[in-house]
Amino acid sequence: MRKAISVIVIAAAAKTAFAADYATCLLDKLPGVKNAPAHAAALNLCAQQHPDKFFEVRRGSGRGLLGPKSPEQCTLDKARDTSWQPAAGMIMRACGCLYTQSAGPTDMCERYPLSAEIRAQHPLVKTDADLLKLETHYRKIYTAHPDADSLYQRKDFWAWVTQSKAREDSLIKGSTESIIRVMSEFKAIGAADTQWLDGVSTVVPPARQ
Repeated sequence: MRKAISVIVIAAAAKTAFAADYATCLLDKLPGVKNAPAHAAALNLCAQQHPDKFFEVRRGSGRGLLGPKSPEQCTLDKARDTSWQPAAGMIMRACGCLYTQSAGPTDMCERYPLSAEIRAQHPLVKTDADLLKLETHYRKIYTAHPDADSLYQRKDFWAWVTQSKAREDSLIKGSTESIIRVMSEFKAIGAADTQWLDGVSTVVPPARQ
C-alpha cells in the first residue's frame, strides 16, 4: 500500500513539474476550443507563461508510464472534441513535440535558424550542444531587439557605448542578458538625446564577435 501511494505521489509531482512548458500548456487549454477568440486567448496565455515557446521544450519530454504512448494517441485524446481546426492543429503539434521519440539532449521541438553569416563568425562552434547555445543567444537578442543588426551599425550607438568601459565590455564580452540590457538602455535615452553624435562621431562599429 505504501509503495502504491509513493508511486502516486511521485507521479503527481512529476506531472506538476512537467506542466511548466509551452506544449503542455497548449494541451491543457486548447482541447474543446470551438472558435477563433478562444484559440487566440489560449495561445496568448501560454505565450505569456512560456515566452520561449517550443524552443525550450525537448522533444519526447512527455513520454512516460502514465502519458500517451504516441503523438497520434495524444492527438486523438486531446483533439477529438476540438472543432476549431487551427486549435486542433496546434494540439497535434504539441503532441508531436511531447510524445515523439527523442533523438538526443539537443533535440528541441523547435530550433532557431542562424544565417550562414552568423555561423561563419563562430568557427569554434563545433558540437550541436554549442550550436544550440549559440542559437539561444541570438534568438533571445533578436526577440528583444529585432533591429539589433541596424542598431549595431549605428555610429551614434557605438559612440554612446564607448563612453563607458563597463558598457562596452557588457556589449562585446557580456552575457546575452547584458547585451540586451545595453541595447535597451540606449533606446530608453531617446534618439533626440544622441542625435548630435551622428555627424561628429569617428567611432567605427567593430567586427561582430
